Amino acid sequence: MFGYSRWAALAAALANTAPGRRHGDLLATPADLAALLRAHDEPEPVDVDAGDLRDALAARDAFTGVFDAAPDEQALAERLNTLLAGSARPRLVAHGGVPLHLHVDAPGASWGGWLAASGAMGLALLVAEHGADVLRRCAADDCRDALLRTGSGPARRFCSATCASRVRVAAHRAAQGRRGSPAAS
Repeated sequence: MFGYSRWAALAAALANTAPGRRHGDLLATPADLAALLRAHDEPEPVDVDAGDLRDALAARDAFTGVFDAAPDEQALAERLNTLLAGSARPRLVAHGGVPLHLHVDAPGASWGGWLAASGAMGLALLVAEHGADVLRRCAADDCRDALLRTGSGPARRFCSATCASRVRVAAHRAAQGRRGSPAAS
């Protein structure tokens, strides 16, 4: 995955590090942030410190608000526009033998600043291309992870096969209970 699709996926992954009913805080240390960046194909060197983590946590809060606003187009646009206005500074750069490419963060921004700018830009471009319902929350009651609907086919309702399975099994068991189990007859 390249460009803004990778940025959007990273924004969703960052939002999903927030503590929830199924897991604690997955972004508690600079090492957690470095692992997240590497897992999303950020090239080395990935050196992060406490300031990068602080800024990444602020970006996480902002992305959580963006996904919470979806699919309300007005609220979604307001949140993304606010984030873009405070973080995005698009420009073309070449460095380290890499040809011209787009950077959207302010020069000298922290990793958290880069996450805020690139994630906001990626999400905004996906929404502009696919509509506000490209951003979703998992439909499982005990999981509110952010997810992106970027492919063709029916809209994804769940963040993972695990959540989809858990919901189907619970629905099946509830239906069995309403009908009375065969063993109880």
